[in-house]
Formats: sequence, C-alpha cells, structure tokens
Amino acid sequence: MLRTSLAILALTVSLTFPAMAQDKEAECLKIGQIATDIMAERKNGANDRQAERRVLRNIPNMSKNDEVLAVNLVSWIYTLPAEQLTPEVSNTLYQTCLSQ
Repeated sequence: MLRTSLAILALTVSLTFPAMAQDKEAECLKIGQIATDIMAERKNGANDRQAERRVLRNIPNMSKNDEVLAVNLVSWIYTLPAEQLTPEVSNTLYQTCLSQ
C-alpha cells in the first residue's frame, strides 16, 4: 500500500516538476526535504495546517509548483500511519523523482 501510494504521488511530483536534467537532482532533493520536514512537523505534534504553513515558509526559492506539491504532500503524509513515517518515504520520493 505504501509503495503504491508513493508511486502515485511520485508520478504527480514528476508531472509537477518538468525540470531540466541539470536541475533535476536539486528539485528531487527539494521534494525529499519537503517530505522530511512535513514528517518532522507531524512527529512534533503539529496539525496539518500548522505543518503546511511552517513547511511553506522554509522552502528555498519557492515556486507555485513547490507550494502545490507541499500542500499535497501534507495531505498525504497526514493520512499515513505513524509507523510509516520513516526516511523511506523521503528516499522513495527522491529516487522516483530522479527516475522520471
């Protein structure tokens, strides 16, 4: 279930970021970091709205695509069971982004 959800989300991410090859790794790292930040907010007790605001404030050089992605990631990450909030989420998003 987690892998299927990640694959669907990664497809959405890849369509959101039509980055050039040289910028792709930076964008993929940004996606992984956004997911990591959201999970940290959730683990620290923030509700989804608080996490969204805090994460959006901390995205460097935020584009509209970054904002849309972060909002969708917050919604998705807050539906995951707590035991699935692991580095695997960010790593899988990063790797899937690179492979697109």
